[in-house]
Amino acid sequence: MSNISSISPVQGKIAVVTGGTDGIGKEIARGLAQIMAELVIVGRDAGKGARAQREIGASAKNCDVHFVQADLSLVREAHRLGDAVAKRWPTIHYLVHSAGFVRGRRVLTAEGLESNFATNYLSRFALTTRLLPALQAAGRSGEAARILLVSHPGFSGTIHYDDVNLTTNYTTITAFKQFHYANDVFTVELARRLSIPGERPAVTISCLHPGPTKTNIDKEMPLWMQLMVRWVVHPLFSRTPDVPATAAFKLLLANEFEGESGALFSLVGKFRRVPVPPTVQDPEQGKRLWAFSEAQVRPALGRTPPVSPTEPMGEPMRMIGLDNAQLRASSRS
Repeated sequence: MSNISSISPVQGKIAVVTGGTDGIGKEIARGLAQIMAELVIVGRDAGKGARAQREIGASAKNCDVHFVQADLSLVREAHRLGDAVAKRWPTIHYLVHSAGFVRGRRVLTAEGLESNFATNYLSRFALTTRLLPALQAAGRSGEAARILLVSHPGFSGTIHYDDVNLTTNYTTITAFKQFHYANDVFTVELARRLSIPGERPAVTISCLHPGPTKTNIDKEMPLWMQLMVRWVVHPLFSRTPDVPATAAFKLLLANEFEGESGALFSLVGKFRRVPVPPTVQDPEQGKRLWAFSEAQVRPALGRTPPVSPTEPMGEPMRMIGLDNAQLRASSRS
């Protein structure tokens, strides 16, 4: 699937792409606009979003392109976005998470969360779980709705449950490994919760490492990392964003990945499947991250005071606290 123009347009299907105003996300959005009925692109900058909407809309065939502004460093913004999208589009066929950055210094968001973890993982968790009913309404066994996370699967990392904000152990590499590892665990755990014995899932999720790509993700990296990326990685190894976008189309649209869920892929070198490490596959790790994520999201939405990792988690949030049985029941309805 090297050329999305060779794919026939799909009737009535809707895609949502975060980070769709720049870089890899914009290229994914541009391609999907050629075959979707409606496309929703999400970005933080209203001006850039308006330009992307015009540009992508002008190149689209029969697709209505919409821009929704949201600052996905904030969980409450992810939930507001989910509310707005779900209200207008009660069925969603494709959800692509491409928004993200790598920040070289420790910055807390207005919600008191370390900004790398909040943007690159926690808001993804909040938005995905908020949009699950719309994805489940669109998907069915044999023609699943698909979720794709653009991340860096396969990195060995640690989720610092006792200090997720890295107050005593912050380095860019530590933050980087933490949020990417969380994306891996979330991918596998959500796939587990959506699985139905003996049936293909109605909603699938996968994670793609885009490989070295020429984007502006390096603008908030530490100086030494910026110099390495700009003077070594980009000239020698990086590709243009259309290359990972092509791999994304394969995972979103190709028949060979129908029903494939909880899988990790990489475009470092050739496109390939990444083995899922035992720690990522561990159901207890998945349950722990899910409960921890709910506890972190809850106070950002003003539901309850913050919960420390050593305190009982309490009842799951009604709006995202979906356990395996509830998710499976929703998939059947």
